[in-house]
Amino acid sequence: MEQRLEKEYETFFNKNIADSEQSSLEMAAILAEMDEKTGTNSAVVWVMPEEKYLHLVYLSKKGEIIVKDIEDAPLNKITKVVEDFYREIESVNSPMDLAQSKQLYKWIIEPYQKEFLEAENIDNILFCMGNGVRLLPLSALYDGEKFLVEKYNISRIPAFNLINAKYEPMKNATVLAMGASKFLNNDPLPAVTLEIENIDNRLQRSSITSPTEILLNENFTLPNMQQQLKTNSFQIVHLATHANFNPGDVTDSYIQLWDDKLTLDQMSNMPWQNPPDLLVLSACNTALGDRDSQLGFTGIALQSGVNSALGTLWSVSDLGTFALITEFYEQLINQSQTNLTKAEALRQAQNLLLQGEIYFEDNRLITPHGNINLPESLAVKGKVNLSHPFYWAGFTLISSPW
Repeated sequence: MEQRLEKEYETFFNKNIADSEQSSLEMAAILAEMDEKTGTNSAVVWVMPEEKYLHLVYLSKKGEIIVKDIEDAPLNKITKVVEDFYREIESVNSPMDLAQSKQLYKWIIEPYQKEFLEAENIDNILFCMGNGVRLLPLSALYDGEKFLVEKYNISRIPAFNLINAKYEPMKNATVLAMGASKFLNNDPLPAVTLEIENIDNRLQRSSITSPTEILLNENFTLPNMQQQLKTNSFQIVHLATHANFNPGDVTDSYIQLWDDKLTLDQMSNMPWQNPPDLLVLSACNTALGDRDSQLGFTGIALQSGVNSALGTLWSVSDLGTFALITEFYEQLINQSQTNLTKAEALRQAQNLLLQGEIYFEDNRLITPHGNINLPESLAVKGKVNLSHPFYWAGFTLISSPW
């Protein structure tokens, strides 16, 4: 199963990605090591649709492989439910009945819920998703009372053998923040300037001594980006721009710069001094039904050489992105939580939106940590609630959760 997944990504990216295979005991040992470092209890769940059934595999640090085959969830059936669920979440102005969400929870989570997830006190799940379900918004699966993100840290991995399992606290992170609020040949993203300014302000309030490097609008070009990467080492690279994962090969998917496109195949040639621990793409758009675009999205960390990537499954509103990304960095750099992982920081940010503790009101973003004033051009009328899954469920951590 791992070999099949690895082959898919190697074929798509046209390169050798992994040089060795890991046994279940070796994977379990890695989970145990990372759990000890981060204070989490982790498990891996492989979700592999087959023509006539859904094939599930579970592994925790105990090292025992637990296989479940769900006979009433063949490929065509589960793919249809995923697509209907996806479109329901994207319709922010429509009421949600959550029927598809409950069904997917029953198929994917319930088989392991009591006997393994609850019995082993799991709080961190690495999901390896097969063809047809790679873009499933896992955080919005619903058990009838709670969404999955209310109970677990969640990350999406291409294959366990293809992740770099290591942990570095982010409280002294160096950051390269880049983006554009306007483009020569693309739609504007008016909240980007505010997004990057607030990342910089948050880092300045922490104990970080290294200044944030910023490339904004006309300075957000490939030569400028390459120069920064050649001369500095960054733990976080933040790209507030359009990132389109399209049908076709790696040359058809790209990150939009001010005046040009950085294609997915070019990502592997970026002149990192040291590969960043985290790549943030805050405005992704991925084709739902296309296998190649899904491989491009879930393989972005592999292709760029970073340990983890944070992206969006769909085009979240500009202000909604600003709200969640601002809170993500607040959690990630929180000095009082020295063992906070990237997946936990994302989960906490998502839950604050879900619970209605972060929202817009007139010319302010209201958060538990203080309010942020909006420029007149971004001001809203009245109160804008961000609890609908459209605003938070699309944000996905790819590859290592640690």
